[in-house]
Amino acid sequence: MMSSCKAATTFLTLIVILVCMEFSVAVITPDSCKVNPTVYGPNATSCADVRDSAECKAIFPMDDPTADPPVRGPNCENPDLESIALECANTCFACCETAAYTCGDDPLSPINCTANVRYCKDANWTTVMSQYCSGTCGLCSSGTGCRDINTGCKDMRTLCNDVNFNTYMRSNCQKTCNFCSTSGTVTTASPGSTTCTDVATNCAANSGLCNNASYRDLMTTKCPSTCNRCSGSGSSGSTCTDSNANCAAY
Repeated sequence: MMSSCKAATTFLTLIVILVCMEFSVAVITPDSCKVNPTVYGPNATSCADVRDSAECKAIFPMDDPTADPPVRGPNCENPDLESIALECANTCFACCETAAYTCGDDPLSPINCTANVRYCKDANWTTVMSQYCSGTCGLCSSGTGCRDINTGCKDMRTLCNDVNFNTYMRSNCQKTCNFCSTSGTVTTASPGSTTCTDVATNCAANSGLCNNASYRDLMTTKCPSTCNRCSGSGSSGSTCTDSNANCAAY
């Protein structure tokens, strides 16, 4: 009797969803979360369904549950059911399309994120995987106060720490670039930390901007080591001089 009631409830839920659905652009596409045209990547099913899994399977049935490799149910790619499909991301092989995964991995990562996905939930690797493989591991920044404005941020992630694009990326790609604090506000790096290192990846190439009035604050924040503005350095108070007499020739 209980199984009949549950089936009836699931059926009614499906009817309500179909009646109330609104037009939208599909987030889940035939290529979503795939490593090749027929095989899903590890982050396709690395999350749990938000809705009851039995309900998800009823709303998004697979045409052939025995297929190997598996193929997501066609309803998963229906743009009118987008929000429901994302609540059934595991069932729809679409975990990589949920908010926790959409910032992408660091394109300069020294780690093969896909091959090392098993370390995503390893406490000893949390810091490293969060830094380099946040997209694969579902560790992207979250919070209503922090979001990307430009829809192409994921593809521009290499610019996050480029001083030439800092202002733009900080304004438009906060989430992708991890410019957010845990409270959802934008953060600014401070050169006055115990360990002084450059944040940007192209500081040396832009060292000529260290004393440019228009870029001084940005370079101090992003390139404190290159610009010699670490705590206790010659950024203020003391006199800054070259120790090598041949500097001008360089």
